Amino acid sequence: MSQSSLSRDAETRTHKEFRLWLTSYPSADFPSTVLQNGIKMTNEPPMGLKANMIGSYSEEPLNQQEDFFDKNTKPVIFKKLVYGLTMFHAIIL
Repeated sequence: MSQSSLSRDAETRTHKEFRLWLTSYPSADFPSTVLQNGIKMTNEPPMGLKANMIGSYSEEPLNQQEDFFDKNTKPVIFKKLVYGLTMFHAIIL
């Protein structure tokens, strides 16, 4: 897309809900000013074992505990297995 095809009047051509998510490694072909002028967002893991465990249990499908655990034929063993895996994951993070 050439620069001449872009409109300077953004309100008439761009939908108000439009968002552009951009990720890039340093490149000679990509202008660094685009990255420097954008809004930066990061997703960092929580700090600490307890925060990591809470984070794991707050995501799908574990946050729907009743449905998720009761569907298993051996819920007691399954709960222990899930706890062990989330603990292992939290330690690795």
